[in-house]
Amino acid sequence: MKFNNNDNEIVLGQHEYGELYTADIKDGIITRINGYYIISKHISYDGNTYMECCSAGGDATINGITYTRGMLISEDHEPFFNCEGLEEIVENNDFYEANGFYCGECGTFHNSDQYHNVSYVILNECEVFCKTCVSTDDMLEQAPVNNVDDIYKAKDIVGMDSPEHYEEVETIFHDCGWGGPATNHAGATKIVDELVEEHGELYAGLTGIGQFQVYVTLYKRVG
Repeated sequence: MKFNNNDNEIVLGQHEYGELYTADIKDGIITRINGYYIISKHISYDGNTYMECCSAGGDATINGITYTRGMLISEDHEPFFNCEGLEEIVENNDFYEANGFYCGECGTFHNSDQYHNVSYVILNECEVFCKTCVSTDDMLEQAPVNNVDDIYKAKDIVGMDSPEHYEEVETIFHDCGWGGPATNHAGATKIVDELVEEHGELYAGLTGIGQFQVYVTLYKRVG
């Protein structure tokens, strides 16, 4: 059984603890053995099944058989499964390969390769949460603005509810370095300096994210 339609990677089978193992092969010889965690669709952010690579090495024992690097193996090898449902998923390639994060609140898995309408946020530099598990207020609290450099610390709040204790002041359409109609650093500096002088400390959130520009919305605390 091929893994994800890859002619050079075959499925060895499922480990007793649940991981799936595959083998990279060349001329019928195992060159590497790969381990994958199985992320059930019931805990993934989008309802899909994911395989997350957790190891790459030289041996694995499956159903009492030890497979090793350098071992001759048939491309028609019949893999062993503890779970019939998993066999169907793998056989039909009904999954995605990904690396990701788990929400620190509810445990939902999020694919780290998302680039549009990202479903997770990162707080305190390393804590990952679903956007539905934190409030917009929590996100804005992470990015106080006293000068223009602070807007680059703004967190992604795209698609989140309106904040409860913050009021929108202005949105800056800001360039990420490629030119065009958006503000550059100098233009943003003028805007931010004037707003901070008028309102005092502000808070920033990313309310739109494009390929080369972003929308940075500035808020003031009202409660």
